[in-house]
Amino acid sequence: MTLNQYNTSYTTIIDDNASLQQFYTYTQALSNNKRVRFVDKLDEVYNIDWNFKYRGHALTLQYSIYNGITLAPLDTKDAKVADKVALILKARV
Repeated sequence: MTLNQYNTSYTTIIDDNASLQQFYTYTQALSNNKRVRFVDKLDEVYNIDWNFKYRGHALTLQYSIYNGITLAPLDTKDAKVADKVALILKARV
């Protein structure tokens, strides 16, 4: 997986007014509770994209100072999985 492979035309908003600290709280929740391993990370000034696989589905957890925290699937067929993971994360954090 490379960062340029991800299609971010479909995103699930987790928190549109989140801070960077909240992004790291979500990544911690994924790592500890869902046993995912982040496979690729892109940290820039205004955006952060962390790629991971959840039950074989490639997803990207994104933080932007403009859009907050979102979850995007690699393939649009995984949109339901992204919605499911987003709901789980919202309930846990």
